[in-house]
Amino acid sequence: MATPPPTPPPPAATASLLKGAILTIFNQRDPSLRLSYINQLFVGYPISYSHSSTFHGREALNAHISELQSRFPPHWSFTTDGVVKTSLDRGMMRWRFGPRPNTERGIVYGTHVVTVQEGRIAQLWIIVEK
Repeated sequence: MATPPPTPPPPAATASLLKGAILTIFNQRDPSLRLSYINQLFVGYPISYSHSSTFHGREALNAHISELQSRFPPHWSFTTDGVVKTSLDRGMMRWRFGPRPNTERGIVYGTHVVTVQEGRIAQLWIIVEK
């Protein structure tokens, strides 16, 4: 008899992971503190995809975020409208990146799409729209 597929996470759990990834991890400028957040929200060996690269592991994701932040002034931050869309083990949330406060407009827009396994992010797609 085949093993049934794992139960997908509740939408609220996926929403919490996405908000944590965007607002906590991508806005954290201290690499060691950011890595501790990554360790909490991501599986042991996550895979992250950006428009130009694939990053394997927590340290690689942390380094990618550090490199990204180094290209922009410290008063720039990520914000979201808080809307998360989920389907089974996947979720997506749009974001804006630009000078604070950027509640209505950003300089860069995008979407994070995640796959959740055992309550943590296993895969992250970083889609830049503008």
